[in-house]
Amino acid sequence: MSPDPPSNDSSIQEEYQHRSLAVSLLNQQLSDPSKTRHDCVLATLFILCHYRMCESGVAQFRTQFAGVKKILGIRDSGIETGNWGWMETLFTYFDGIAASINDREAQLRGGYVSMIAATPSNPNHALENMAGCDSQLFKTIAKLGRLNLLSQHRPVLADPTQSSLECLASRRSSPPQHRQGLAGQALADFYNLHAHNFDGNGFASLIDDDATLPLLTSTSSHEDLRSTFWTEWKSARLALQEWEFDPSRLVATLPTTPTPIQLRDFGYISEAFRYSALLYTERLACPNLPSSHLNFQNLVSQVLYYVTSLEQGSGCEKFLLWPLFISGSECVNELQQSIVRGKCREIMSRSGYLNNLAGLEVLEELWAEKEDRVGDREKNSRPGLGGPFRWTKHMNGDEEWIMV
Repeated sequence: MSPDPPSNDSSIQEEYQHRSLAVSLLNQQLSDPSKTRHDCVLATLFILCHYRMCESGVAQFRTQFAGVKKILGIRDSGIETGNWGWMETLFTYFDGIAASINDREAQLRGGYVSMIAATPSNPNHALENMAGCDSQLFKTIAKLGRLNLLSQHRPVLADPTQSSLECLASRRSSPPQHRQGLAGQALADFYNLHAHNFDGNGFASLIDDDATLPLLTSTSSHEDLRSTFWTEWKSARLALQEWEFDPSRLVATLPTTPTPIQLRDFGYISEAFRYSALLYTERLACPNLPSSHLNFQNLVSQVLYYVTSLEQGSGCEKFLLWPLFISGSECVNELQQSIVRGKCREIMSRSGYLNNLAGLEVLEELWAEKEDRVGDREKNSRPGLGGPFRWTKHMNGDEEWIMV
């Protein structure tokens, strides 16, 4: 019944059984409009999305988020209603991070990102409680995927903050509202997938809520595209430079009062994210400079300083895969590479998720190259050839690499 070759591995057979049962129960819940809104539906989808990520480090979030976004809309989450749960936070975070790595724009944007940056009514739903990164800071990080596309003159959704698109701003200021046609059996039919091929492709038949919004496309003039990129780049850069860690805000956000050491570590984690985001924007602005340039090395040093300053044994390293991957892609000497290598392995030993080692394998391939050849930089920076980041040519296939 499975397209995969028969296996005598009992663990694989058990996985198929659990996956089949999970999909069967999920379809039952999706057929009931009241149960569709329950956290357990999104939690089940979240776990199913993780099956392949645990095994290989890759997933199919690109298509899965289209369906997830429909369910989030049914839950009436957003600023206007004040409703926000822990699954909204998790999916918004995963979407933003995955977009920055995988050459795409985040699907959960607008009101989703605004809501994640607001202080939630329930501290257990705060991003800081789940990812260790300051939620206000993440509001800027979530825009990096879009900036990456703009730097390559590739299509992006029109920015709703532009005055010429005021009519769109109201539509995108909050998550999509409930649509009667997506409830009950009609919704369940979208997810009527067989257990053995639950890889996210079933979500591809769902139309994204932003599909009808205008695009800034490659048909626009070169100067218009260039101007849009630099305007948004400067805005993001300024936000990253001006951001400061606010311990009092963090204390009000967390469900329990952190110890002084925990509070310090939260600040270090957020700083590692901030300097990694600055490093990301620096590469977008200077795609042809070698990694050995001081513009990059100063930022790499800052990231690694905060990564190595965390309390030993605190477990906070589990939040650091994205900063380690971004900074690791610009490491040029054995000391830097050894720090990143050691931290990735520490995270792997505690979590068991193979995405940690998969990300490290990509970095090892980068480090093995003679990356400072300007000719390669120029080739990779042209539209359609992988963009400014060297890691893209080592990430083959249609699946997404997950660095969380």
